[in-house]
Amino acid sequence: MMKKYIFSLLAVVAITLHSTAQSKITETSLEVDGLCGMCKERIENAAYLQGVKKVNWDKETHQLDLVFRNDKVSKEDIIASINAAGHDVKSAIASDEQYANIHGCCRYRDEGLRANHGLGDARCTEEKK
Repeated sequence: MMKKYIFSLLAVVAITLHSTAQSKITETSLEVDGLCGMCKERIENAAYLQGVKKVNWDKETHQLDLVFRNDKVSKEDIIASINAAGHDVKSAIASDEQYANIHGCCRYRDEGLRANHGLGDARCTEEKK
């Protein structure tokens, strides 16, 4: 009888711990402007802060898929880091100073460069910070 009780108690504790750990993981996507492979590397490196488990930016869709521990890093921290690297996020536009630091071929706000890459208007357009 005592063994069944202990086993049941351990099972409840294990399930509770597993549930708690699961709730610390956030999966989300952000729309981030960029043009090329250099942009992809810069965006992913900027997003890969401590607590971030997975980053993948798709050049065609401009979607950045993220998996991160929300007890270690926030979505806002990740967005601020991407902005600091010079890239616009749909919900937060990089400042002109931040944007000025990216490589010349990566100027995703430049209509001519966007056209050369087969893209239309910049996707993440809002009032700049």
